[in-house]
Amino acid sequence: MTVKQELNQLLYKQQEESYSHISIEEEFAFYRNIANGNLDVLQGDLLTENREHMGILSHNPLQNRKYHLVILVAMITRFCIERGLEPEESYTLSDLFIRKIDSAISEKQLETIKIDVITEFTNTMHAIKQGKNYSYHVRHGIDYISKHITESISGVDVANALGLNRDYLSHLFQKETGCPLQRFILRKKCETSCYMLKNSSISCTDISSFLGFASCSHYIKCFREEYGITPGKYRTQGDF
Repeated sequence: MTVKQELNQLLYKQQEESYSHISIEEEFAFYRNIANGNLDVLQGDLLTENREHMGILSHNPLQNRKYHLVILVAMITRFCIERGLEPEESYTLSDLFIRKIDSAISEKQLETIKIDVITEFTNTMHAIKQGKNYSYHVRHGIDYISKHITESISGVDVANALGLNRDYLSHLFQKETGCPLQRFILRKKCETSCYMLKNSSISCTDISSFLGFASCSHYIKCFREEYGITPGKYRTQGDF
C-alpha cells in the first residue's frame, strides 16, 4: 500500500469516527500565549487540560504521549525564540525537558513534565516581557555569551568578537544590566548551571568543567555569591 493510499484510508476512518485534529488556530494561540508570557496559561484548566485530538503517533499509549510532548516542547521552544528568548538558553532548556520525557516511565510523570515545561517557558517569557530593552551592543554581547557559555570566555573575548573596547562594553553592561561584563558572564554560567542541577545528576565538578569555570571551587564561589547558597544545597532545596 502506498503512502497516499494509507493516508486516504486514515482520512476515511477518521471521518467515519467523527475524529479531527485540534485546529491550527487553537494550537498556535496556545503557543503564542506561552511565548508572550501570558500567566493566564498557568491558571486552572488551561495548564492541566487534556488536549484531545492530537493524533495517534504510536499505538503504545505511553510512547504516544511522549511523542506529542516532544512536539509540544519543540514548538514552544521555537515560538519563544521568535519572541525574544535567547536561542542557546531555549534550546538547552528544550534538550533538558526532552531527556526527562525520554526517561519517563508513566503517564503521571509525563503530565508533571508537561506542566513543568509550560510553567518554565511561560514564567521565563513573562520575566523577559517585564524587563527592559537592551541596546544593540548589549543584545549582541548577551547572544555571544549564550552561544559560548560552555567556553572559558572573558570580557575581552566578548568585546573583541563585537569589535568594541572592553571597558566601553563593560560600561554598557553595567548601565543596562546592573553588573559589569565579566560578572554578567559568570551570572549567565550560574543560571545555566541551575537548569543542570535541577534536571540532571551531573556532579558539580563536571558542571564547572562543562561551563568553563577555572575550577570547581571557583564555580562554587561564584554560585554562592550569586545565590547565597552552594550548588549542592540548591540541588537538594530546589528553587530559591
